[in-house]
Amino acid sequence: MSDPGASDPGARVSGAHWWDPDRANHLAARPRFCPNCGDAVTGAEGISVEYWEADRKVFHTWCNTCGWAGDIVRIQRMVGHEPED
Repeated sequence: MSDPGASDPGARVSGAHWWDPDRANHLAARPRFCPNCGDAVTGAEGISVEYWEADRKVFHTWCNTCGWAGDIVRIQRMVGHEPED
């Protein structure tokens, strides 16, 4: 398939040249389990829609089992604390 407006009439705008790596990255990074109940959220068990906020990848996710819906964001680092005994 060619883009009629492209400067190169033979340039591909779909297929393995650009879409498949994005699809593979989405499948690798998407959430697999509900953070509320722990059931799967892949396939018919739920939905994960990827969108971006600046350089942050966000998955808006819905669980078919418990009805939970929310955003899931992968973090690079978390700093926490432990209470004194």
